[in-house]
Amino acid sequence: MKTQRRIFMLRKSWLLVCLCVAMWMVGAVTVSAEEHLQVKSDMKLELDGKPLQLDESYLIDNSLFVPYRAFAEGIGAEVSYEAATQGVTVQKGGLTVHLTIGSSEAIVGGSSRMMVGPAQLINNSTFVHSRFLSEVFGIRVHYDEATRTVHLVSSGQPSENPAPKTYEITIEGFQFKGGNITVESGSTIIFTNKDKVKHNAVAENGSFKIPLLTTGESGSITLTEPGDYAYFCELHKNAMQGTITVK
Repeated sequence: MKTQRRIFMLRKSWLLVCLCVAMWMVGAVTVSAEEHLQVKSDMKLELDGKPLQLDESYLIDNSLFVPYRAFAEGIGAEVSYEAATQGVTVQKGGLTVHLTIGSSEAIVGGSSRMMVGPAQLINNSTFVHSRFLSEVFGIRVHYDEATRTVHLVSSGQPSENPAPKTYEITIEGFQFKGGNITVESGSTIIFTNKDKVKHNAVAENGSFKIPLLTTGESGSITLTEPGDYAYFCELHKNAMQGTITVK
């Protein structure tokens, strides 16, 4: 009986050791995963062609999170924060958005909407999902992989001195869709490749040349001098041509 009891106690001790080791390993993996998911970003942001100044931003689950106050004020919104409830409020153009730190739910104009991730504190500052906060206020978002720039295009009415505009040309089916366009001086033109082969855009007069773009990649140019800019794809010149007229 003593021998059996000793064996039982040894087995029990061994099981406890294994359980502790397993719990330690799970804890280690969890911490590692959390650290891996939060990465400081080097992406640049532009609103209607002008740089949007932010002290820092982070990639969380491959989504760009930005400091809500600096970002919201940069797009012309008013912000407030309630410490008691950890609630964030952003107002612009008659629309009010309520966020809560730690929650992925947003209240947009009284209706519930879900974000890709919760508003959260990083280095004592509140960070929110940049695309969500842009699009709820009618701002389009385009990412240029080649320059690692997020282009924000507002839908506001033109002012007396309007900001430079942004235009889009889609490369698809070996064509520049919307490729023959007229733009204002200082406008930015974004080329996005949706084909499964590489394409680019090269001006006949040598004024610009976008690098070869793979599927889903974008490249942009800004034209300030009036005139006609004929361009082509370097790899498919005979089939892919277009003209940008700057006025």
